[in-house]
Amino acid sequence: MARLFISTDRLEAWTAEGRAALDGEHMTLIELSRSFKIRAAVRFIGVTGDDADPHQLVGLVKDVEQLAAMGADHMADSVIYVDTAYKVQNGFLGEPIRS
Repeated sequence: MARLFISTDRLEAWTAEGRAALDGEHMTLIELSRSFKIRAAVRFIGVTGDDADPHQLVGLVKDVEQLAAMGADHMADSVIYVDTAYKVQNGFLGEPIRS
């Protein structure tokens, strides 16, 4: 199973509905009996304003460590990288835990 991006809103909904269980940095999808190690991440959804995407980040997912290594500034639902402001969706990157 591949890595997956889970938005913060989706994870909160799944938890409230009893479809997912959280234990520290581990998430289990109850119906699938699959567990994932999760870490904070963002999905780049667009460039603010009429700017182009000079860094080709739209559509990509980066975890917070990758953002720091890039020198990007992340605040709320935006990331500034070099001189471009991006709108991002906050969430988590899940890596499958082999059973």
